Amino acid sequence: MKIAVDCRYIGKSGIGRVCSGIIDKFDYLENEYYLIGNKEKLSKYENAHVIEDDTDPYSFKGLTSFDKKINKECDVFFTPNFLIPLGVKLPIISIMHDLIFLDKKETTNGLKDRIIKKILLKRCMKKSKAISCVSKFTLDRCKFHYKRLADKCFVNYNGIAENIFDFENDIKEKQNNLVYVGNVKPHKGLKTLVEAYKLLPSGEYKLKIIGEKDSFLTGLDTADLQYEGIEFTGKLGDNELFNEIASAKFLIQPSVYEGFGLPSIEALCLKTKPIVSDIEVFKEVYAGLDVEYFEVNNAKDLAKKIINTNSNVNVDIVAIKERYNYKKMAEKLIYKLKENVK
Repeated sequence: MKIAVDCRYIGKSGIGRVCSGIIDKFDYLENEYYLIGNKEKLSKYENAHVIEDDTDPYSFKGLTSFDKKINKECDVFFTPNFLIPLGVKLPIISIMHDLIFLDKKETTNGLKDRIIKKILLKRCMKKSKAISCVSKFTLDRCKFHYKRLADKCFVNYNGIAENIFDFENDIKEKQNNLVYVGNVKPHKGLKTLVEAYKLLPSGEYKLKIIGEKDSFLTGLDTADLQYEGIEFTGKLGDNELFNEIASAKFLIQPSVYEGFGLPSIEALCLKTKPIVSDIEVFKEVYAGLDVEYFEVNNAKDLAKKIINTNSNVNVDIVAIKERYNYKKMAEKLIYKLKENVK
């Protein structure tokens, strides 16, 4: 089977990490892969064909840059997102991470942007032969918005990067740091986190907000998040990121809406207790894991949990590896790809 894969997301946070995790686990001897993306970033996949395309998959140019020759050379097309390039004539398998643009209007940049995203989401639902949903919550949202199309959806949890298990966690004593990993957008709940931070005993904790600086320019005015003791680190490399999480007392995930929620699973692997909002998807994804919940959007409750929660962590690494596994995720995708080849 000849499989074309949109790898232009590699290097971007979130979906880029998922894309890398999946293609790392493909068997390049069992199938023939045509990886579309940056030639340098894809150079390590020696047994794959690389089709160079440096366009931004989120841009109009990225939507229209598809090399039509791929339609003749390949059997099926896989994209790790809902943005399907124009011109793809192959059977398509896609990943749906969330439907936040439909569920939370404030995450779009006005009416025009909202209409465009609605069109692209529906196009994905219609054109995809199968849609991998990263949680049951996301699958249920697909059923809610696209009742007649959702029978092609299936649950396939994200994996966790294996390099986190190779990290030499020799932190002997936790610092009184709180860490947040992600971007600054309204649904991430950062205003609640900052309000809670202001309620903590003065000078006792430091809050580190870790993520791409460019993302800090969208969704919220970062001036609203400035306060003594809060540090914006920008994006960190894996080892730096893991070190910050491993040395922190708590990782805080105050989201109002998510499709999955990887940072808290990573925190558990690094023996750091997550404190998370009690939204539906977190209760699904973190079921049976040692996380502390607080009432969503409730800064007082979050502050109380930070002060009163025991930071000791009970974690079954073997169970986490089994449950959130990119090899299993990739195998399920390959099964669906084979099912839908002409």
